[in-house]
Amino acid sequence: MQGFKGWKEFIYQVLIDSGQFENPTSHLKNATLIETFKSKDRNSLTEIRVGYFLQENKLIYLHIFNPIVPGYNKYVEGEYFYYYDYNDKNSYGDPALEFNKQNVNGVLTLLKNGLKGKEVQFIKNDRILKSILYIDGVNPKFNFLFTYDFTNRRFWNKVFGKRIDKMEGVKKREIELHTIFNGIKNVLQHRL
Repeated sequence: MQGFKGWKEFIYQVLIDSGQFENPTSHLKNATLIETFKSKDRNSLTEIRVGYFLQENKLIYLHIFNPIVPGYNKYVEGEYFYYYDYNDKNSYGDPALEFNKQNVNGVLTLLKNGLKGKEVQFIKNDRILKSILYIDGVNPKFNFLFTYDFTNRRFWNKVFGKRIDKMEGVKKREIELHTIFNGIKNVLQHRL
């Protein structure tokens, strides 16, 4: 962690020095600085969106985004870090991570390991109607499943209508999340 003043400098250094991401674009939204790092791979639509609360040098979120996986994007949309996310003794706490060694190592592990899990999509006429998202946790006990319906069907039609996966002409596609973001390969471990 030595040599880094805070989250913004640390994340910039890790993503840019990896050679996988371009310099970020930035904008302010209230007291949050948001940076978007786009992949240098022209065949990839992956972006990493980072939200910082600069006044207190805290990391609010780090979202990996790709339009190919709308279910995963919906999942991360409301996600943010909690104060104790990388603390073994406590959980949750206030929003955002302080800049300390334990949290830096946790975020670095997230960036190094990439995404784990898959998104199963149900498609008709080139339109994704439904996604089932399987997120692999660190421990198999903590695997998660989320379902997202992207149709405009009313609630009762979703409940009592025909299941999307049983509709005529619907095709199933599976996308392994590691193909969207497989992790940072060249990490500055010597500076930590």
